[in-house]
Amino acid sequence: MKEILMQFLSQFKELSPDQVQELSRLMTTIEAKKNETLVKDGQLCNLCYFVLRGCLRQYVIIDGAEKTISIYTENQAVNYYTNQGTQNKSDSYLTCIEDSILLVGNPANDAKLFSNYPVLAEITRKMIESDFGKTQNTLAKFITSTPEQRYLNLLNEKPALLQRVPQHIIASYLGMTPESLSRIRKRLIKNK
Repeated sequence: MKEILMQFLSQFKELSPDQVQELSRLMTTIEAKKNETLVKDGQLCNLCYFVLRGCLRQYVIIDGAEKTISIYTENQAVNYYTNQGTQNKSDSYLTCIEDSILLVGNPANDAKLFSNYPVLAEITRKMIESDFGKTQNTLAKFITSTPEQRYLNLLNEKPALLQRVPQHIIASYLGMTPESLSRIRKRLIKNK
């Protein structure tokens, strides 16, 4: 696991090899199995997960039906702390779609790391800004798209998800039923 973390950190030229080595020793990584639930609705949670390898699903249950909020893959973060220093109750579930290797952070440890390694704080800030911009664009595109356009956007922007994630979860993520997704896929194949 530490080798994967070191590979990830090594891509940032701002970090010296010694810093990569030291940060790899100080940061916490975990292995999580397929279908393992990391966070449950209502659970006290003060963690941030960063996907080094694998695929996670964040979802809620509404009227007995699971609604996928997001799907996270390599180099994406899932933040479950919003108020620094306070314990928050989760309003969603976080489950592994695949066996995963995750970097785990919490406000206290992150503050120490950022204090001791200001370059890490800067790298993290840039990643958060980039993720925020991507999230805004994805949300705007989702809101203004038809179900078929949502599927086509996913097909063009994240085609690997269609191989990694079960179709009923893809349908939920796109805001439709599995039957609707199946009809869209058949129509697109027929129109080729």
